[in-house]
Amino acid sequence: MKNFGLTLLLLAVCSLASPKDCKADLVFSIVQSTPTNNAPLVQGESNAGAFDILIRSTVANQSFLGADFTLTLNRLDGKGGLFASGLNVLMPNSSNPEGFIRGTFDNGPLGQVLYSTIANQPLTLGSSDTVLARVVMTTVGADVGNYSMSLSELAAIDSGFNGISSTSSGSLPYSITAVPEPSSMLLAAIGVGSVAWRSRRKLLNARS
Repeated sequence: MKNFGLTLLLLAVCSLASPKDCKADLVFSIVQSTPTNNAPLVQGESNAGAFDILIRSTVANQSFLGADFTLTLNRLDGKGGLFASGLNVLMPNSSNPEGFIRGTFDNGPLGQVLYSTIANQPLTLGSSDTVLARVVMTTVGADVGNYSMSLSELAAIDSGFNGISSTSSGSLPYSITAVPEPSSMLLAAIGVGSVAWRSRRKLLNARS
């Protein structure tokens, strides 16, 4: 599935422009925001985790007006979870405040989502990562395992509607784990308590 709005505009502008007008590089990437430290998502959770789509320039003070991207899970059948909602973080004041194509999530979670918007006022990007958008994943009906997501169909324009060549830093792996059994949680709590008690005894013996 393609979003032809900004992508076609980008191709038209770049076809008429000189190579230097389409040279500035933007790098898109994906990071796991929650759970933190890339911890596994828990199976069966409607709000299992959040992922941020980041954008940065390879040069300082890059003029930026709009962007397109498609975010796709390597499993589209829900076994690796699905995108439940999305947020336009960087450009809520834009042609499409939602960022993701209007109505994207109206019929339920999806394995592929499209983002496309043009800001009402030009922005400036630097060489540090900036959060462009965020998606929330559901793992209801998902299977335990290792999965990945990736970006494609990247497009961007600057304040002069010149195309900016864009690339992705690569796919992002993530994993889904089963809900811990109550007995396992109890054993873990006992283990932590035992370690704490031994530490306290050692401290008391050292003082006596």
